[in-house]
Formats: sequence, C-alpha cells, structure tokens
Amino acid sequence: MSGDYSDHFDFLSRGPYAQFVIEKRSVGRRPVRMLRTAQPAGDFSDPAQPDVILYKALRSEGHTVRDLGAGRVRHRFRKGDFDLQGPGVANHIVAEGSHELIDFILPIEAVREVLDERRPGFNGDFGRLHAQPFRDFFLEQLCMSLWRESEAGNPNGNLFVEGVLVSMIAILSSLAERQSIAESSSVSPMPSRTLQEIDSFIEANLSKNLSNTDLSGLACLPQLRFTRAFKAATGRTPHQYVLARRISRAQELLAAGDMPIVEIAYACGFASQSHMTDVFRQKIGVTPGRYRKEVRG
Repeated sequence: MSGDYSDHFDFLSRGPYAQFVIEKRSVGRRPVRMLRTAQPAGDFSDPAQPDVILYKALRSEGHTVRDLGAGRVRHRFRKGDFDLQGPGVANHIVAEGSHELIDFILPIEAVREVLDERRPGFNGDFGRLHAQPFRDFFLEQLCMSLWRESEAGNPNGNLFVEGVLVSMIAILSSLAERQSIAESSSVSPMPSRTLQEIDSFIEANLSKNLSNTDLSGLACLPQLRFTRAFKAATGRTPHQYVLARRISRAQELLAAGDMPIVEIAYACGFASQSHMTDVFRQKIGVTPGRYRKEVRG
C-alpha cells in the first residue's frame, strides 16, 4: 500500500475518494471492515493493498473498464454482481456511469489461515475470479448477513462473524477451483528460457522483497496469468518457489560458515531471524541453530 495509507479502508476513508463514502462498518474479532460508496462516472483506480477486497454492486449505470490483476476488460457491472481484488495488485477502474458498491475487506491473515491446509503458502490469488464479475447466491446472503450484523451491533457475537467469514472464504476458493478446472486445459507452461531468466533474477535478489509484480514484469505477463503459467511449469506458485529458494540458500549458509543466524535471515530475504526460524521449523522440522549443529556433526 502507498506509504500514506495503511490499507484499503484507510485509503477510502482519508484518500481522494473519501467524499464518496456513505457508510463505514466493522464487525468481528479480526474485523471484517465494510464501506458503502456512491461514486459518479470517472477514474476510481486504487493502489495495491494488503487484503482481499470483495466488491458487491448495489447499483451501476453503464459499463466499466477495469483490471483487477487479470487483464483489462470492459464489462457491465450489474446489481448483485461481485468483483474480487487480491492483495498486492493495483487496480484500474474507470466507470462510464454512476455506481454504488459495498466493499468487503477480508483480512489476508484469515484467508491464509482458512486455506492453509488445502493451499499452503496461499498468496491471495483466486485465479479467474479476478478476471470478470461473478454471482453466487450463498455468497450474497453471507455478505448481507455481515452487513446486517454490524448494523445491529453484533448481537450474535464474534463466533457468528468468524463462521460467516470462513464460509465466504470457502465459497470464493470453491468458485476459483471450479473455474481453474474448467480452464486448466488452456494454461500453457512458461517457456524454459523465460523461466531461466526469472530463476536467475530470484537467485540474484533473494535478499530483497520479491513480489509477483517484479516477477510477472520479467515475463511480460499480467500477474494472474503469470502465476498460472509459472505453476504449470514448476508445480509451485511463485511465492512457494521463492520461499523454497530462500530456505535452500539459508541451508547452504548455515552449513558453510559461521555467519550469525540473524545475518543469514536477512541475506536470504526473511523479515527477521524469528521469521526464518518459524519457516525452518515448519518446512525442515528443526530450527536453524539445530540444523547447523546437525549438518556439522
């Protein structure tokens, strides 16, 4: 997110579109925040943000030109339609008519926690759900139950909100998987030469933050198409692949010398020593210190 704003809620609350916000709500232990907006025709593009944003159309006039990470398209966004934006993606939205929306901000930590068993290392990519508007009766009922729950002061408690949030995430995952299965035959693996260039870039920049934006730019592909092509070629998402390379580099440094573990963590692109320790314990089964002792006998 831009340094001036912490997230989508903050951007709409204080940013250039603040005058169009009708109502703001928040409900739950790890809150689902919601904003109702009424906007005229115009450019309402947003910067990249950290969470998953589910847009629900309450009213829309005319067509919209938009790109939520899966390529630019022109479509008619009708009442009852949903749009979905993933984290780390700056969108492009130009509305040809006035429109009214509710933005449901789903915390990325909750999304990853719910989907961790089925989709380890999930980065918020729901595939073709980002490419075009979609509808789902049960998702609409869940969204509006959250809206009504927040309006009433959360009478059913945080456990109810958590259950609705989990159900929303599960439906989005199911919709994405069904679309992925339907389109899997048309996904081509990334060419080997492009993959080699990306691999060399990752190797040379492991100490840095490697985003999907950086990697997809090297391949000259939209982010979501890049992710699918990369996974078709490697069997892993870019996030999973980069994480595996970080771990491998850390293993080499732990075995080869006496570099302090905290320096190894930063050299391999981990946010901190504790972050590397958590990942090591999860993926390797031991802490970095224990690994160093074991490989050195």
